Amino acid sequence: MADFFKNMNEVYVRKHFPNGSVFDGALKTVKRISIVSIIFLAVFLGGALFGLLWAIGRTMELRAEGRDDMLDVSLVICGFLGLVVLGCMVVLVFIILGLRKKREDYIATSAKNSKLPVNEIEAFEQQAVAPDCFILKLTAGLDRLLSNSTNKDGLLTRDYIYLADPAQTVLRVDTLKACCFTDYTYYANTGKHRKKIHCLAIFLTASNGVSVLSDTTKKAGEALIALLKERNPAIDTNGGRVVPESALDDYKKRILGEQ
Repeated sequence: MADFFKNMNEVYVRKHFPNGSVFDGALKTVKRISIVSIIFLAVFLGGALFGLLWAIGRTMELRAEGRDDMLDVSLVICGFLGLVVLGCMVVLVFIILGLRKKREDYIATSAKNSKLPVNEIEAFEQQAVAPDCFILKLTAGLDRLLSNSTNKDGLLTRDYIYLADPAQTVLRVDTLKACCFTDYTYYANTGKHRKKIHCLAIFLTASNGVSVLSDTTKKAGEALIALLKERNPAIDTNGGRVVPESALDDYKKRILGEQ
């Protein structure tokens, strides 16, 4: 279990949680990713603008030369490049607006997504930097590198569990109804063929209906299930079996007693 769970320490807090805040840490990560995205989009937008201006100029030349047979093609190219430029500009605006968010905005968003009051999210943050908080390392290698989590590690405090999903979901351990394995799939291009990739994940759901998924290795997932089961014996683990992706919604409804 020590391979997957480490106790919180001052070195980790200083490195990952600016001002001792989990959400300041998430904000720092998002800002870093956003700045890289802005640079990439700015370069792409510059290329698209150059292409659009060239296409407009070429269209005007064709019109002046009376080459009506080529005008339609040229106008289509202008329209396509115009849409690309517009799309890039919209994405850039959203990213820039996201950079203006503060810790309080992240806490409010987390509270909304977690269906918990703000004071509980703040209590989670206080517990997260305490020595009895566990740092959860559920993934390793390439899976960890490709994870979309705002922080690669989850956190298990005295009362809460946080798997650093993009929605910044916080769940109370004493309200957990299920903790089990599930899988999901995606397709990857491998030369001339598309290969279906299966990924193992841990699934958590609480009595308020809030759920979260996180990539995991089998051993790390088993260790987390065992630890949560110790704290909340009522948690359903599906007998350690993997719930297929196609059956996950039905499983959740059954656990929550929904019709």
